Order: sequence, then structure tokens, then C-alpha cells
Amino acid sequence: MSAQEAARAVRHDLGKYVFLEARWLGEDATAADLRSALAADLGHTRRGPAGDESCVQLWARLRPSVAGLGVAEIDALVGRLGVALERLDSLDLAGLQSAVVAARELSEACRHLTDRAEG
Repeated sequence: MSAQEAARAVRHDLGKYVFLEARWLGEDATAADLRSALAADLGHTRRGPAGDESCVQLWARLRPSVAGLGVAEIDALVGRLGVALERLDSLDLAGLQSAVVAARELSEACRHLTDRAEG
């Protein structure tokens, strides 16, 4: 798989789905709404017949094929989201909102990765 193909896979598999349900929530979303969306987006980022993968598991699998493209920002964001996922049940509204922002930033970082690979 070429670096471009690998970056496209990251953009699609991680970038698209890590911020899928949360993107539709408004600023007035409740903690329960945010928690539910984040549980799906972060905990079940990739769904398939072989089972679901969290954003952390998915990135661990995809990262080696794009490591040469500069992935420090993605590493940091996935790390933050992994911690948020572990603590999801105990996060307050501000913590949940912060996780949503990080998921959006990760989605954008995955898109920028593709831009770098194709540039």
C-alpha cells in the first residue's frame, strides 16, 4: 500500500468515524447525549464483522503505514481520546465537551495527513 493509500485509509477509517455522531450534536447537548456519541465515536470507531475497534486500536493498526508522514499531532490526540474513553463514565460536561473538541481536531488532523501525502 502506498503512503497516499494509507493516508486515505486513515482519513476514512479514523478521521471520518472518530467524529461522526458527535458532529451532529448542538452546543446545548446534554452530558448524556455527549457521552453516548463519544462512546460510539471513540469506542466503536471501526465496526465490522471481525469486531469493533476503538480509535486507539484502529490508530495502532494504521499508524505504521503512515509513520513517515509526520503523525505527532495524531499521536497526541489519540492519546487524549484514549484517556477520555477510559474515563467516559466519570467525565463531567466540560470534560465531555473537551473530548468532542479533540475528536474534531483528530478528524481534521487525519485530513491534513492526506493532504501531506498527496502534496
